[in-house]
Amino acid sequence: MFYLKISKNICLSIFERKHATDLYLLIDRNREHLSKWLSFPVYTNKIEDTIAFIDKSQKRYIDNNGFWAGIWYKQQLVGAIGYLYIDWKAKKTEIGYWLGEEFQGKGCITIATQQLLNYAFKTLKLNKVEINVAKKNLKSLQIPKRLGFVEEGIIRDYEYLQGRYHDRIVHGLLRTEWVNQK
Repeated sequence: MFYLKISKNICLSIFERKHATDLYLLIDRNREHLSKWLSFPVYTNKIEDTIAFIDKSQKRYIDNNGFWAGIWYKQQLVGAIGYLYIDWKAKKTEIGYWLGEEFQGKGCITIATQQLLNYAFKTLKLNKVEINVAKKNLKSLQIPKRLGFVEEGIIRDYEYLQGRYHDRIVHGLLRTEWVNQK
């Protein structure tokens, strides 16, 4: 299974069923915060829902079509990051991430995203990685900007959350751009 120690305090580990309770409790504690920008909290109402999510993520990993990993900070689950899919023909993927509100500002998402970029470009030999962020999610928008992504456009009315539509900003990073940053 996928496991990556990325700093003294942070590691990534693909979700397993043994993480279901911790994952559910983190989502439940952050339900209001996460629901501003993401749809999944509405569908995560019991531990069995997180087990189903973990099972789907593991199937994706086995099928070589993406995965979700827990972000662990000082051995505590603080969020999640992953490849939403892998398009092997086009050699691209999209990274998704979220973090418990109480863990923001520790650099967890930035460093985790850097590691997934390294893995995508160096190990998987992908050509492009995308990150799509809600237009008004100002904190999350800083991640692709900080990592050198190019804003490629806006998907209008991408998602309906909390009674209104939200636009998404599409950011892309090519392997050549990532390598040239190093």
